[in-house]
Amino acid sequence: MKNIQSHVFRGTIYAILAGVFWAFSGIFGQLFFQAYADNAMWITSFRLLVAGVILLVVSYLSKPSAFFDILKDKKNIPELISYAIFGVLMLQLSFYASIQVSSAATATVLQFTSPVFLLLYLLIFKHQKLNLKVVVLVIVAMLGIFLLTTHGNLATMTITPLGLGLGLLSAIAVGTCAIIPKRLLQTFDVLNVTGWGMTIAGVVMNIVHPVWVIDFKLTPKSFLLALGVAVIGTAIAFMFNMSAIKYISPVVASVCSAMEPILASVFSIFLFGMSFDLLTGLSMLAVLISVIMLSLEEGKI
Repeated sequence: MKNIQSHVFRGTIYAILAGVFWAFSGIFGQLFFQAYADNAMWITSFRLLVAGVILLVVSYLSKPSAFFDILKDKKNIPELISYAIFGVLMLQLSFYASIQVSSAATATVLQFTSPVFLLLYLLIFKHQKLNLKVVVLVIVAMLGIFLLTTHGNLATMTITPLGLGLGLLSAIAVGTCAIIPKRLLQTFDVLNVTGWGMTIAGVVMNIVHPVWVIDFKLTPKSFLLALGVAVIGTAIAFMFNMSAIKYISPVVASVCSAMEPILASVFSIFLFGMSFDLLTGLSMLAVLISVIMLSLEEGKI
């Protein structure tokens, strides 16, 4: 029992840390886009390729003898490619595309409907009975994210059919990132699995938009911001997220990562002068309580 609780605690901490580093990614990304206009395709190509290579280098240095083990068994290849394309790449592209055709608030709210799709997956494909308390906590967390992101103002949500589809696609991609590599993560090192998946996604993305095609002025500041997105907000964030999935269910991991909009709001208060009021505080509290309660309920999911 203590071992299970230890695993749940460790997985929860990893998932929260993933949210923390994704929040840094959002701040770096916002600063980048404010200064260098809309370069979502370039930053996606850059962040995936750089993050993937960094993770692979660290993986090789830590366990050189096991570096190519995942590629030696042919049955691992389809899972790895599926994780790269339908998980990592689909998540990055659909989220940024959703922002472009709708708004950041809409894209964020839609992406954090991912626990609903994960619960449906468990119900339909794993035939698991849903715990009512878990369902309620997921709904409370989603409501908190909605209020935190939109401040209760529906006018901030620009919903078009395309934006809705892309936003929901990003939510599904959050789930596929957690589900597809599950077996690989139980067999191989997290750094290795995540590194290969991200590198493959980066190579594919660079076919669409190569990193050497730069349509903005590359300065030390722009490069450092892009590097921050790649290293802190992608490599480290995904490493913690994949580590979390080894210990806790995808549902709990996805809700715990909701720390991202909370911390992004906190950073925005100090960096961008965003106001803090009662609704913001209550929204944050709703998410935090849901994260804590879901972690305690982990054994029932």
